[in-house]
Amino acid sequence: MRRPSRSFAFFVALVGAALLWPIGQARGADLDALYAQAVGADDHVSYSATLTSVAYDSDHAVSTVARVEHRAPFSWRIWYMAPADAYGRLILSDEQRTYQYEPNLNRVISHDWYESAPGVATPVDIATVLRNYSIELGPASSIAGRAAHSLSLVSRHTGILAQRIWVDDKTKLILRRENYNSDGAVTEQTSFDSIRIVASFPPGLFALQVPRGMTLVQGYDYGKSTQDTADVMRLATFKFAEPKYLPDGFTLVSGSVATHDGVQTIQLVYGDGLRTFSLFENATARMPTFDEATPKPLQVGSANAETANVAGQTLVSWNAGGLNLTLVGDLSEKESATIGASIHP
Repeated sequence: MRRPSRSFAFFVALVGAALLWPIGQARGADLDALYAQAVGADDHVSYSATLTSVAYDSDHAVSTVARVEHRAPFSWRIWYMAPADAYGRLILSDEQRTYQYEPNLNRVISHDWYESAPGVATPVDIATVLRNYSIELGPASSIAGRAAHSLSLVSRHTGILAQRIWVDDKTKLILRRENYNSDGAVTEQTSFDSIRIVASFPPGLFALQVPRGMTLVQGYDYGKSTQDTADVMRLATFKFAEPKYLPDGFTLVSGSVATHDGVQTIQLVYGDGLRTFSLFENATARMPTFDEATPKPLQVGSANAETANVAGQTLVSWNAGGLNLTLVGDLSEKESATIGASIHP
């Protein structure tokens, strides 16, 4: 999958170093190189696999099972087998266009790839990850019947484990990924249950077509992203506020403006390479709906907020200065409250 902000020269240099070492012998800078190689492995490895993703909420877990066909570097076919309400959904993409087939609706929905893909991989800025995280080599193991080693990514700022990946010794594909919160609990887990490396696929398997009887519709428009908040300010119809405090290593990744049902919403995305959170602001001063979650009270500065854990993400929402502000992301409640208290509309 294409990853934003990845320096090609940087990536090639790291991969060249990684190729000199077996995984079990890699140390120091070689582990950085191995991580870079794992991030980019699906750009040149084709496979057919079954993938299970689990997001852990505070009191339950949500599991997704999909059949994944990938023809390197850019072609994807993802067919959902679970949960029941997603059974039969099909996603086809060339990482430029993405079609989501909904047979029960007789629709094909055109989406942005990164908004529609399951946890096959995530966009990674390698340089940012290595600046904020050190990599530790784990023992040999077997994932989906393939020999692998684990790599643990530990924050250079807090010493806390944020993510662990299991890398295929032969192909360097990431076979399993676990994300952790600041308490050490797993928040999200993605793993191949089975995987087969393939050289070719049947003709037309990845063709982006609209079947007879189905209608092509445009999916949700998330707004054009920018890394310059001045661009967001020019588009905004209200004055928004940015956090004065960010956790160590976090910087602004992007901002966007979108209008739906007459409500303009600002989204600012912050990240440290692995963890991300979004700040949403609108001028309605209306609290959002907590789907399938029961919110609990949380104090954010002088404001009374509501918080819930939704699909492994902490969601905190409150009203201030005539705005509704909502934080969603890989944060603890304490981190969310500290960031929120630094925002002054």
